[in-house]
Amino acid sequence: MYIEGRKKNEKPEMCASMGVAERRTPRLLILAPLGSLGLLLALSGCGLWAKPEAPQTPQAAYEEGVRLLEKKKYERSAEAFRKFKEEFPLSTYTPLAELRLADSLYLDKNYAEAIVQYEEFRKLHPTHPEIPYAIYQVGMCYLRQMRSVDRDQTPTEKALEQFRYVVENYPQSKYASDAAAKLQICQRQLAEQEFEIGHFYYRMGHYRAALGRFEEILRKYPGVGLEGKLKSYLETARREAAKEEKKQKEEEEKEAKKKEKAS
Repeated sequence: MYIEGRKKNEKPEMCASMGVAERRTPRLLILAPLGSLGLLLALSGCGLWAKPEAPQTPQAAYEEGVRLLEKKKYERSAEAFRKFKEEFPLSTYTPLAELRLADSLYLDKNYAEAIVQYEEFRKLHPTHPEIPYAIYQVGMCYLRQMRSVDRDQTPTEKALEQFRYVVENYPQSKYASDAAAKLQICQRQLAEQEFEIGHFYYRMGHYRAALGRFEEILRKYPGVGLEGKLKSYLETARREAAKEEKKQKEEEEKEAKKKEKAS
């Protein structure tokens, strides 16, 4: 009787327990999918499900470089145009990107590398309408490196060559007038150096050497504005040079007579 009574008493407990389990199971099944959904949303927030960016167009890439150039971020604009050349070598924007790369280097005062880029542009695109600009800019790179008249004037001479080329070969170019003005600056600089050398000879009393330098200025660099400055020096140098020549001639004649007597 105890056993039966025990079993009878246990049945409801088991049923109650089973009922609780049955009531809890659906809730757990519902929560599991919700937890998975939350994990997916969290992962998507981390960018794992983000769409890949569309590739940049050549026009957009070029305009980005120009924007950096206009903001005077020259190193970054140079990087942008280098990247453009690598990614879009056959684009219609590529010649302009090459030119803007050279401009970035020029404005960043990297003149040696800028010259290389401008010259490369000339070689790759010899008929491009911006060729006069590229040549003019090579001249500007050399002009920016011009030194004082007591120093080597190789950069000035190279700048002069570039500006003269623009003036003579592209007279209708919008850069021709500026090139002519810069050409005058170079000529004046070289003339001033010649004058400094001539003036040194003049002060040392070597009038013939001084006269040669002064006359060279008038011959090679006419119209640079040194005529007035040279006038008095030329007069004195010519007079003294004539005296030197006369004295030298007299000495040569004396030597000739001595040789005649000795023979």
